[in-house]
Amino acid sequence: MESSILRMAKENPYLCQGFAAFQTPSHAFLVMEFVSGGCLWDQLVKNDHLEMSRVLFYSAEMACGLEFLHSRNITHRDLKLENILLDQQGHIKISDFGLAVETSFGEKITGETGTLGYMAPEIFQEEGYDSAVDWWSFGIITCEMATGRSPFFDGHDREKVITSTICDEPEIPDWLSIDLQHLLQKLLMKDPHRRLGVYGDIRYHPFYSSINWVELEQKKIPPPFQLTEVST
Repeated sequence: MESSILRMAKENPYLCQGFAAFQTPSHAFLVMEFVSGGCLWDQLVKNDHLEMSRVLFYSAEMACGLEFLHSRNITHRDLKLENILLDQQGHIKISDFGLAVETSFGEKITGETGTLGYMAPEIFQEEGYDSAVDWWSFGIITCEMATGRSPFFDGHDREKVITSTICDEPEIPDWLSIDLQHLLQKLLMKDPHRRLGVYGDIRYHPFYSSINWVELEQKKIPPPFQLTEVST
């Protein structure tokens, strides 16, 4: 699955591409695009939280990549700061499709798969889940970019993290803009059927009113931040 997604990624500028796949009797290898700017986690370590222009830009590019995956019936299942890479120009690349799964229309996914703290509440329940879990993770990432912290309990106690995810309301600071607060509340709805993004509606949210989605899809919007250090 990962190798096929990496090959497909050339159709969207915000997915990490793969160029070849081969295996030996004991190992499988993927030849992947080199993305030199590190990941969003690195940026938060340096900056505590990001400027709103960057939150807007990165999350819009993420949404574009995520919508592409979902249009191909692929659920990522492991979106997190560490899996959102930055290229040398400052554009994002969604990476690490090792837990991704392809489903048919209406099919439910099972299994507690993902990274704790980014997993949607329905993953811990027995009814199964669908691509709405990616929009939950998207909401967590967007909140972390804007505030520097998760909107739920984020310690090392697994049971407390799960309980907070299922039961608590997200802690969204009131110093964020009204539009961003509303965006996060809609992305972090417990009911996946009511979650923003599921029905292709995220582009119409007021937080993204300044985004030209046609230009964004063509990677024509310049990043608001130029990386000064890149990996070699």
